[in-house]
Amino acid sequence: MIYTVAEAMSSPVVSVDRDTTVAAALTLMRRKGISSVLVRPTGSNDEWGIMTKRDVISKVVARDLDPRAIKVADIMTAHLITAHPDWTLKECSNKMMAVGVRRLPVVNDRGEVVGIISDTDIFTAVEERGWEGP
Repeated sequence: MIYTVAEAMSSPVVSVDRDTTVAAALTLMRRKGISSVLVRPTGSNDEWGIMTKRDVISKVVARDLDPRAIKVADIMTAHLITAHPDWTLKECSNKMMAVGVRRLPVVNDRGEVVGIISDTDIFTAVEERGWEGP
């Protein structure tokens, strides 16, 4: 049996509202020991977003902005590329490499965000069990 995204992903996801300050999101990320948060849509026309440590460094710190005055929606990445829970780790790794990201939200067939998978999750799974499952 091939090891799947569903087996390696983190779930449930940690998410914030779009109007959350970057400072508040950073505090949440530090307390949870994570490097990104998903940003919830506010209406039916909105999509999920993601704010990563890299976003904070390049869009807040490097520009000398006050994270207490900036909203997550102002720096998040929108139009997310997603993974499917049934993908193999190889499929997921290839997608990450092709689009140049380190993490992907995981969306099921009903369009629900059910987790997030990072390059660290894949690394850990491969190190512990290899490409093949138990």
